[in-house]
Amino acid sequence: MSAVIKTATPFVIEEVLMEALTALGAEPQRVTSSDVDLVQLNRLQIGDILTNRSDYNGRQLFRFERDRWVMMHDSDEYAGRTVDRFSEKGYIKVSRFLTDVSGAYESAYEKHLEKLVEQERIRLEEERKARVEATRQQAIAKAKAQGYSIKETTNSKGQIQLVLTRMV
Repeated sequence: MSAVIKTATPFVIEEVLMEALTALGAEPQRVTSSDVDLVQLNRLQIGDILTNRSDYNGRQLFRFERDRWVMMHDSDEYAGRTVDRFSEKGYIKVSRFLTDVSGAYESAYEKHLEKLVEQERIRLEEERKARVEATRQQAIAKAKAQGYSIKETTNSKGQIQLVLTRMV
C-alpha cells in the first residue's frame, strides 16, 4: 500500500535536496550501479537517493520522476524505523519528515540562490574587466599608430587615465 503526501515545496534540484537531507540527519546516499542489487520491495534505480529511514518496503528513498524528486515509502508506518543504530533520533512519521525536509530544502535553496547570485556577480565583474582591458589596449594601439607616447596613470576613483604626448 502507498500514499500520496503533497508538499508545498517541489524538490527539483538534487544538490539542494541532498543538502537538506544531510541537514536533517537522513544520511542521503545516491544509488550507483553496485547498489542496484540491494534487496528491497521497491526496486532501486540508479540515481535514487536512499535515506537512513526504513519501512516494510526497505529503505525509504527519493526518486526523480516527472521533473521532481518524489519520496517512495510505505503508507503503513508499522515497520518504520531509522536504519542508523548510532542515531539518537527516533523514527518520525513520513508527513512530519517531509515537512521537515521541505523547511530544510527551502533554507538550502536560499543558500543555493545566494551562491548563484554571487557567481553571476563575479562573471559580470570579469566581463567588465575584460571590456575595460580591451578598450585600453585599443586606445593604446590607436595612439601609438598616430605617433603618441603613452603614460598610464590611475586616478583616485581607480579609473585608468592615459596621458598621450607627441613631440613635434
